[in-house]
Amino acid sequence: MVWFTLAALLSAPLAAEPPHAAIIGIWKSDAARTIDAVDDVDGISSEVRAAFAGDYFGHLIIEYQVDTVRAHFDNTNYDSGYRPYEVVEVTDEYVITREWNEILRIYEESTTYIDPPCIYGISAEYGFREYYCPLDE
Repeated sequence: MVWFTLAALLSAPLAAEPPHAAIIGIWKSDAARTIDAVDDVDGISSEVRAAFAGDYFGHLIIEYQVDTVRAHFDNTNYDSGYRPYEVVEVTDEYVITREWNEILRIYEESTTYIDPPCIYGISAEYGFREYYCPLDE
C-alpha cells in the first residue's frame, strides 16, 4: 500500500507554471540601466535628468507572487502591502496586469516587459524604460 501511494505521488503531474511566471519574483529598480534608458530619450529637461541622475532610482522593490503584488522602497517606510492583481494578457514579450486603485476607485492596467534577466515598465510621462532586475536575497 505504501509503495502504491508513493508511486502515485511520483507519477502525478507537477503543477504547471502560471502563464505569467516570467514576472513572478522579487525585483529591484536598476538605477544604472534605467539612467542609460533615460539618456536614450529626447525631450527630457536637464533639470529632470539631473534629478534622475541623483539618488532617484534603485530603491523601489516589487514582489510579484502568483496573484498578489507588493511594492516598497529600501530607503523609506513606504510599503504598499500585498495587493491582489489579475493577469489580463501574456506574451513572450510582456505581461499586462490589472489591479484596483483604492484612491482613484478604478482598475488600472500596467504592462511589464520581459528583458531577461530583468523586467521593465515604461514611464508614462517621459517614455523611458525603468528596469527592475532580480533581487538576490
